[in-house]
Amino acid sequence: MRRPTVLHVVEHWGRPSESFVVDAVRSTTATRAVVAAQRRVLGSDGWAVPVHDLSGCVDAAQPDPLLNYLPPSKGAKALTRLPVRAREVHAVVAAVAVRERAAVLHSHFGLPAYATWRAARRLRRPFSVSLHGWDVLVAADADPAMLEALVAADLVVVPSEFLARAVLARGVREEVVRVVPSGLDLATLPFRERTVPTGPPLITFAGRFAEKKGVLDAARALARLQRSRPLRARFVGHGPQLGALEGLIAELGLAAEVLDGRVSGAVRRALAETDLAVTASRTGVDGDAETLGLVNLEALACGVPLVTTSHGGTAEAVPAGAAELVPEHGDVPAALAAALERLLDQPERWPAMGRAGRAHVAAHYELGARVADLERLWRQLAEGGSDLSVPAVATGSVRTSVVMVTHDRRALLERSLDALGAQTRPADEVVVVDNGSADGTAELLARRVAAQDPPGLRVLTRPGNLPVAEGRNLAVEASTGDVIAFTDDDCRPRSTWLECLLAGMRDGIGLVQGRTTADPDQPLERLSRTQWTPAEFGLYETCNIAYRREHLARVGGFDLGFAEDVAQALGPRWEHYPFGEDTDLGWRIKRSGVASAFAVHAVVDHEVSPPDTGVLLRRAALAAAFPVLVRRVPELRGTFLTAGVVLGPHRARMWVAVLGVGLGVARRDVWPLALALPYLDRLVGLRTLHRPTGRRRLLGEAAVIVRRDAVETAALLRGSVRARSVVL
Repeated sequence: MRRPTVLHVVEHWGRPSESFVVDAVRSTTATRAVVAAQRRVLGSDGWAVPVHDLSGCVDAAQPDPLLNYLPPSKGAKALTRLPVRAREVHAVVAAVAVRERAAVLHSHFGLPAYATWRAARRLRRPFSVSLHGWDVLVAADADPAMLEALVAADLVVVPSEFLARAVLARGVREEVVRVVPSGLDLATLPFRERTVPTGPPLITFAGRFAEKKGVLDAARALARLQRSRPLRARFVGHGPQLGALEGLIAELGLAAEVLDGRVSGAVRRALAETDLAVTASRTGVDGDAETLGLVNLEALACGVPLVTTSHGGTAEAVPAGAAELVPEHGDVPAALAAALERLLDQPERWPAMGRAGRAHVAAHYELGARVADLERLWRQLAEGGSDLSVPAVATGSVRTSVVMVTHDRRALLERSLDALGAQTRPADEVVVVDNGSADGTAELLARRVAAQDPPGLRVLTRPGNLPVAEGRNLAVEASTGDVIAFTDDDCRPRSTWLECLLAGMRDGIGLVQGRTTADPDQPLERLSRTQWTPAEFGLYETCNIAYRREHLARVGGFDLGFAEDVAQALGPRWEHYPFGEDTDLGWRIKRSGVASAFAVHAVVDHEVSPPDTGVLLRRAALAAAFPVLVRRVPELRGTFLTAGVVLGPHRARMWVAVLGVGLGVARRDVWPLALALPYLDRLVGLRTLHRPTGRRRLLGEAAVIVRRDAVETAALLRGSVRARSVVL
């Protein structure tokens, strides 16, 4: 199914205090994301997303006081600038939606909601909005237009039950309100168990220097605590109370440093260094309140014991086993100081608190899983569904087994085992099937088992190189996990791989696929061979996937008859074809009624093989078996094949080029040859041909690609005839 386009309407793209919006949009895979920024586009690193800068179309005279808290920025070059002179924002947003064929219009925060809603109503498209606190608790009560948009929305997303109650109290329909908290990228939050420091403990406050965040209460608490013991205090942030904070620190004689939280990564670097964290949120005089507290969650993810106030949505986001919560009323500084003192007197609690905090954040606030929830809702809107639902977070711990099969890849296997030993959430066991290796793999595995590196390592040895599907079934039968995670010996899982993969295993989901990329530490040339899985396209490769054991048992594991089907269609020499049974397994499980999910931040880096023309052509010949796979898994025509029959966009361009050449020859006309230009551009990059440097190399590579495409085409045609399943 084609991914629906979601137009994300924001005020500013890349504002430091709203980096979680950028993180969420750039983590989408099941939808195509396009951004429309109303006022100003700021530079920020990350995955590319098309951004429409509407600042030239919006009345620039309207003041925006939040700009006062932004650090200097050169800004980001807009990828597109609409030639629209409309004065009303909704008309510009509607123009972007039409150009991008947006199926859903989504407003991030309430301030752009009215313009987004009017654009959606004008185009008769679904409208959704995500709210985060101030926009509901303060702005909506003073802005009838915003409230009108919220009441009319098809979907209202809030980060906590606390804010959901506030939204319902303002007349929004209960059936459209869904709680989906903001997520955190665990890879950017290194975990470390806290122990007693050698010097005075470092206690950190991080957050905006504003009344709602209680920064002055935190300063008073640390000053009170400093009277009885030495400590170091650190405040990381920025905001209207900066001057008041610095004055209070001087008045109280607090040994503290103040760091600018607008600097990229400042908060997370401070949390990585700190021993304890303290926050002190409260309800502001304007009614604003803390609706989730991302800084608290960042501290927990880093393993930092936390002291905070039981305020707003904080209590539902912070588990008691990982933090000390104090009431937001009464003498808050005294209560915070007392809680910090208890923690300082009981350092033996710190490691357990850190582990509990990390596990809680991984289970409930992992970025990929939360974005998958949002995308599920947007897809339901795009498909016209009225039952807006997301799977619940699975409760309780699960025993997890990682399994792999290896054959004569000793060096690659060692690298993979090192990566499994460095997981932030280690597997309970790692089962390796040595499939008749003769390169010293057996000795390596024996040494690793003796050292239990990685922990829980077990080895099953087979005398010969038997079919890999058989080896995987053997590993599954020997494993004891409730969840079975697969990877391969030529893959290197990143440290948060298993943690993020398990976060996607929600209630009702029995198959979670992760993202596979080319190993960034290896040179990637144009004709190199590697594995790319950027999204869930229906090819469920074993290099990065997890299943619940119960579902594997229900369908009987990998079907050893797949290779027989290939051999029957193509001949006996194809009997050990090493591709397809993993995709077949995934679809058999999905047909049994099990839902799947994609974990974009569960990443494995795949080995990059250097260019080898002979290997490239031999692998192209293996495409003859793809029609057999499509015959067994017809769902691939809607999820993976272009137009239901063509093996990818590159091959679609090739067939258009063949059509153009054929028409040109038949009509003796040069104009049909223009149809070949997209294919030629893909081959050599037409804009680079005028550069002398590398021209010969580009033409040589293009010749190899043409030969590969010819071999692959012949193989697909042969396979299509033999399997009676057309794939071009």
